[in-house]
Amino acid sequence: SDRRNNHQYTSGSFLGRAGLKSNKHTNAYREINGAADGFPGWTVDRYDKWLLVQHDDDYERGPLPSLHDGATVGVYYFSTERDRSITGAKKGIKPMLLEGKPAPDMVPIKENGIEYHINFDDLSTGIFLDQRSQRAWLARHCNTDTKVLNCFSHCGAFSIAAATAGAETVSLDLDKKWLDRVEPQLKANGINNDDGRHDCIYGDCFDWLRRLGKRGSKFDIVILDPPSTSVGGKKKKRWSAKNDYDELVSLAAPLVKKGGLLWTTTNSNQIHPIKFARLCKKGLVSAGLSDSKLEKVAPMPSDLPSIGAQPVKNLVWRIP
Repeated sequence: SDRRNNHQYTSGSFLGRAGLKSNKHTNAYREINGAADGFPGWTVDRYDKWLLVQHDDDYERGPLPSLHDGATVGVYYFSTERDRSITGAKKGIKPMLLEGKPAPDMVPIKENGIEYHINFDDLSTGIFLDQRSQRAWLARHCNTDTKVLNCFSHCGAFSIAAATAGAETVSLDLDKKWLDRVEPQLKANGINNDDGRHDCIYGDCFDWLRRLGKRGSKFDIVILDPPSTSVGGKKKKRWSAKNDYDELVSLAAPLVKKGGLLWTTTNSNQIHPIKFARLCKKGLVSAGLSDSKLEKVAPMPSDLPSIGAQPVKNLVWRIP
């Protein structure tokens, strides 16, 4: 309540976002993050000159603090439900233009000096703003000797970040339309892929983890960022992060080189951070890697505050 009653807009920014607003290297971030900013059911994301509003109709509409700051040309909006899986299951749902100019088919954005591409033709824009810190880590710490496997890669944002530092990448996803957006983003960052250092594999992640394991493939970093629920594996069974994440870890961990890193992430609000850590540890034990150490609990960016446990859990494991 204090955040809501005492909020102040400073040059079009809201509750501490002034630093992001003035950052010449980043123009995509969250301006309002729902209840944690005093406005339940109301989130506002900036993508360069466009705003994307997500609104749970059970709550009142909130503000658009940067609407008239001279840097906004259009506002997109879509109505969500408290259970996001219901919204995601509906066909043909996409944001609508609420006011202003429509965005082009592909909008280039900047994040820490790296160019990514997004659009408003789907429930997902193509990048998850809550992983900005993790992408920054990859861009800082990878090098030409680093090999990264990006599972459930979506549009390949993790891969793009690592590639800008010279890393070799493999992006794995079940949806070809997302993978088709990896190559243009590489080119936008001046990365020539004629040498084939950046591969995209279209297929089921569970099946491909098994295949890569049989081949003896090894990576310095393996990233797991699956949806909360999915259909995967040879039997195409319904998989959920809250019940089956350990299975995923047991398949992925053996692909990490000795001394390498396994990144485990979930955005499932049904998994408490401690339970998530236990699921990951169970998978590591199943893979015969019980000596793996939890090296880092990665926090959310400052523009995504939370009430209680953070909704997105990022755990980094060092594989012995």
